[in-house]
Amino acid sequence: MNWYSQLTQLILSFYREDPAQLQRLEFLHRCKVSRRWGVVRIHCRDSETANLAIAASYLLKEPMVQLRLAQEIKVFAKGEVVQTLPIASPKLRPQFWMKWATPTRQRYAS
Repeated sequence: MNWYSQLTQLILSFYREDPAQLQRLEFLHRCKVSRRWGVVRIHCRDSETANLAIAASYLLKEPMVQLRLAQEIKVFAKGEVVQTLPIASPKLRPQFWMKWATPTRQRYAS
């Protein structure tokens, strides 16, 4: 019996009603998925599987944005980083952060 990580199950269950998307994520059964410090790490056994993960990055990002799981995804092949994929959340608007980045004197000046 195969035991998949909770993150793998979470990603696959996000697309449970769309068989076409689930088929594209079939490679996750051959990878180890973990999360630490806002980074989801996908460890693949070979570069072919890592390339599948990179190609399906748009499918991997959606559940992570919705559930606010991570800020980036790192794809590994044979223990080495193949690619780092940033996750941009539309919920964090840059305008909001820019308002707080202005100096205090200018913000409260009349």
